[in-house]
Amino acid sequence: MTNQSQQQNVIPVMLCFICYAFLSQYIWLSIFSGVVFLLVVNLLHKQYVPPVLIYLFGVHWLQVFAAVLYADYNGKTLEQAFNTAEKNIDVLLIITMMQIGIMVYYLSRILKIENKPTLELFNEAAAKLDVKKLLLLYAVVTLVFPTLLAITRSNSSVNQLVQAFAVIRKVIMLMMIFVVLLRKTNYNNTIIILIVLEFVLSFVSYFSSFKEILLMAIFAYLTIKPKMQSKQLFRLIPVSIILLTFLIFWSGVKEGYRNYLNQGTRMQEVNVSTSDALNYLGDKVGQFNVDSFKNGTDKLIYRMQYMQQYITVYERVPDIIPHTNGGNLTGTINFLLMPRFLDPNKAILDPSSKSSYYTGKTFANAAQGTSISMGYFCDLFIDFGLWWMIIPLLGLTLMIGKVSNYIINSDKYNIIFTYSLFIGTILSLGTFESDIIFYIGSVINYAVFMLLGNFFLFPFLNKYIKA
Repeated sequence: MTNQSQQQNVIPVMLCFICYAFLSQYIWLSIFSGVVFLLVVNLLHKQYVPPVLIYLFGVHWLQVFAAVLYADYNGKTLEQAFNTAEKNIDVLLIITMMQIGIMVYYLSRILKIENKPTLELFNEAAAKLDVKKLLLLYAVVTLVFPTLLAITRSNSSVNQLVQAFAVIRKVIMLMMIFVVLLRKTNYNNTIIILIVLEFVLSFVSYFSSFKEILLMAIFAYLTIKPKMQSKQLFRLIPVSIILLTFLIFWSGVKEGYRNYLNQGTRMQEVNVSTSDALNYLGDKVGQFNVDSFKNGTDKLIYRMQYMQQYITVYERVPDIIPHTNGGNLTGTINFLLMPRFLDPNKAILDPSSKSSYYTGKTFANAAQGTSISMGYFCDLFIDFGLWWMIIPLLGLTLMIGKVSNYIINSDKYNIIFTYSLFIGTILSLGTFESDIIFYIGSVINYAVFMLLGNFFLFPFLNKYIKA
């Protein structure tokens, strides 16, 4: 989208939110949410640059606004929907939306694209790639990184760094997607088959990473096709309907499917064969009906939002539990900087126990194979309150902006490699729901990954994949 087309899209999008506002219980909250949504899209959009930052903050936005959708869908107030005696929950949502808008504005001021990319530049970059070597590299990383992750599982610090470097697998897959979109080769059908297999087999894993594969394809497509024509938008309508129906189906069966995968152990593991897992899903597809659709819709909207813990904590802090005055943040920094070999008694990462304490509810903890976080916004609210928490939020935004600039402005490598690295890295960062230790830790880990990669790995990979 050009700046002119962006401005033209503001009015119809805003009209949609205004129409929804008059159907909602929360008119001004819905309208304000529409304004923030437009800020996310328009301020972070850069032509021929992957829209992955729009996705990152768009998910933040959605996880707040979906609380309104959930309440409206069930015909309840926010207080009734989330079972709280606290009044004016809409004020919490408005302030949270405002904080997201401020973060996006600040990020747009930090983000600098020094080398203006063009479609011709992408075509030239694609022509310089050796697709056979890409496929070989994909096979190698597919074997190596799962093995390394398994070996280092007992050492969390090393394991997290290996997870950061495992982004290379996403990078290679993204590059193959770019190749299919930009040029014809003898390997295009092979790449398409591999991507489809990745999508199908992702359902056999406990976390079902199919969403990542879809997102990577979408980001690659929108990078080289930033100007959406009316014909393309029209074609997207049936695709969007199919995708939405699939997500509704998946939301309805997800909980039962995971219980089937772990065979009742409640651990995040797969204890059935690939064929049994896929047969289970096939049976659920055959049983999908109108009642399943309604149930799945309710669950989808509920899972899209992530305000339920925040709302409960907002009711209890500081009335029952006082603000920690930075305790969560300083504890996070100490946790991340202190190596376990220097502190054998260092606690394990267990967001569930913290969530149980601040919400007054009981959640299964890390020892039981479960991790329920309050979200890093909530962690910072506990520390500093609704107004002062904006300072650390802007600090995190600054870190994301600096990492983004460091990646996308690199002129050392093939631009497809660079932009695939950008998508893979940002896509791996946490979202609104992430515990503060995970969120800050992921930003730091990927910053380290970029620094080490630029010295030891990326130059070799960039040279190897040249035609």
